[in-house]
Amino acid sequence: MTHNARYDRLSVWLHWLMAALLLAQIALGLWMLGLPKGGTGVRVYWFNVHKSIGMLLGLLIVLRLAWALARPRVAALAQARHLQLAASGAHKLLYALMLVMPLSGFFGSVFSGYPIRFFGMRLPDIAGRWDAAKELLSMVHKVSALALILLIALHVAAFAYHQLVRKEALLQRMR
Repeated sequence: MTHNARYDRLSVWLHWLMAALLLAQIALGLWMLGLPKGGTGVRVYWFNVHKSIGMLLGLLIVLRLAWALARPRVAALAQARHLQLAASGAHKLLYALMLVMPLSGFFGSVFSGYPIRFFGMRLPDIAGRWDAAKELLSMVHKVSALALILLIALHVAAFAYHQLVRKEALLQRMR
């Protein structure tokens, strides 16, 4: 396999780190929806964990985008033009959603009126409570989460198709 057909180590590392964090974040986000509001602080604790991981993912996707733009492109798989366009579009949408999710969550939190903590460290308040913006951003966050879940499922299905049906060595590209 030629060098331009393989991803570099940092790209592979970022891919798998973000995949693990995204799956954990999605599971945590879905689980948190069932936490009761109350005075125990359990809900607040887990929301702060979720927000911290979300901000970390936001920083990682910016790093990943910058690295993807700086490094040489990896050769696309040899496949029909419509499949290349679909793959390219799906990857661009994945990146867009990985940006929208932390941004909508962060700014939704900014406008909630509650303090934002990054792994326990309180961040400065940058805006006051704004209920309409909070509601809009919460809706964007939820719709984006659903879209991201569906797109991840499509990504995994496409991998399985290429790896198991077409017998293409995708995992070799990620070593």
